[in-house]
Amino acid sequence: MSRHLLRHLPALLLTVLVALASPSSGAAAEEAGLDALRAGVIDSFVKGDIDRLLTFLDPEIVVTWQNAEVCRGPAEVRAYYDRMMKGDRPVVRSVTADPKVLGRRLGFDWSVSWGNLNDHFILSDGTDLPLNSVFTITAAKRGDRWLLTGYHASVNAFDNPVLALAMRKVALWAALGGAAAGAVLAWVVIRLMRPRNPSS
Repeated sequence: MSRHLLRHLPALLLTVLVALASPSSGAAAEEAGLDALRAGVIDSFVKGDIDRLLTFLDPEIVVTWQNAEVCRGPAEVRAYYDRMMKGDRPVVRSVTADPKVLGRRLGFDWSVSWGNLNDHFILSDGTDLPLNSVFTITAAKRGDRWLLTGYHASVNAFDNPVLALAMRKVALWAALGGAAAGAVLAWVVIRLMRPRNPSS
């Protein structure tokens, strides 16, 4: 390596680092496209417009819901939505969410985002479930549009309202079972201690 090149190496490295750290106009445009995708998905969700929501999904999308059910493709997503939210016996009465993106990785034609969903479910039986799920979303550039290719939502397996509800039910049934067992035991003890009439 020549002395001339060595003398200019720090300046060259600085130029490269600045170029890597500074967002290009192309990257800014892709970020804007992703923000538009996010806004469209949220607006469709808030308005309950499933037809419009599906237009933001890639044909090969894979969705993993909070109940661990997996949907592949927009048709399965629609079927899941209809089963959970519509029909004669819907599982969910209402759901709200206020997603907050905590981070994003942007590639040439792909993106990964993650954050908090801040979701709140009211089931058809009146059960109140503030799940506060976390999510990961992948998106890909399809022509001149960004589409969702993957969505995964999950709750804290060790501290969530579903687990708390289950524990309350277990405690209730244990209490009822204990009361019933105590009543049976008391009846048996009373029968055993009751004086018998002497036989004639």
